[in-house]
Amino acid sequence: MKFIIIAVCLFGAAFATSIEPTKHFLGGWKILPVDDPTVVQLAAKGVECYNKNSNNIYYNKLIKIKKAASEIVAGMLYEIKFLIGATDCVKSEPDASSCKVSPNAIPKLCTYHFWIKSWSGFEQITQVSCVPV
Repeated sequence: MKFIIIAVCLFGAAFATSIEPTKHFLGGWKILPVDDPTVVQLAAKGVECYNKNSNNIYYNKLIKIKKAASEIVAGMLYEIKFLIGATDCVKSEPDASSCKVSPNAIPKLCTYHFWIKSWSGFEQITQVSCVPV
């Protein structure tokens, strides 16, 4: 009897370890490549949101996307972590595309959560955090 129980446990353990970790399970996070077009687009929206809502007189610009993940919920939940840095361009300038991050800028690590229901056009930023690093 003990032999059967041990055999069943070993058999189950062998199959449990063969599950692919890259599958996207309902309710579980899936790591995304940082160069994925959706990730890049959402990071840009995060920087735009930060610039719109911050009291800083200078634009901040994306330095690097550090990490991205998605989770299936009632739609998709994306978590994007990226670095931003202050530029020397003031927000009163209409075009910030040519602005460069100031060499004296202290980078901030931002984490944004985006909830998206693509079938209905719904998109909402549900969580925001930016801290100096």
